Amino acid sequence: MLARVARAPEQPFPGGAGEADLLDLARRVGADLPDDLVAWLRVCKGEVIGPGGVFGARPDQVAVDVAAWSALHPGWRAEGWLPVAGDGCGNCYVLLTTGPLTGFVGFIDTVTDPDRIGYVVASDLWRFLFFLFRSELGEQSWPFDAQPVLAEDPRLAKAPALLLPWGSA
Repeated sequence: MLARVARAPEQPFPGGAGEADLLDLARRVGADLPDDLVAWLRVCKGEVIGPGGVFGARPDQVAVDVAAWSALHPGWRAEGWLPVAGDGCGNCYVLLTTGPLTGFVGFIDTVTDPDRIGYVVASDLWRFLFFLFRSELGEQSWPFDAQPVLAEDPRLAKAPALLLPWGSA
């Protein structure tokens, strides 16, 4: 799906991050990177695609660099939240790396409260990317339509009801 998501004609596919890129990113965020994030970054090291870009090991493009976003919100690092994508409006999707929802991806509305997960959107990074790219390709149920979302990601139902997108309105 990554290859089918629209990108600007002048935006070449950046390819995956190498070992040096991954080590540098871990150093810049001050933490080990989760295995799923490393696997994803080996496919795509960060790119200006989707509504607000998918973040990665991109010190050359701070708009899609995990460490640059982390530096903007130092409280996220303390919570174990790694920014992985934007929504195009300054809000952020974060990979939760600690606590009972480790591995889940949450959405942060940076205007409402930049230090609180508004809701969770996927039970792991790969499902999040699937939903995000499918949404970019025209599917409209994610994240607010419970039935089709849970059909694709049944583990999401394990999140507290107040953190589910259809329970947060």
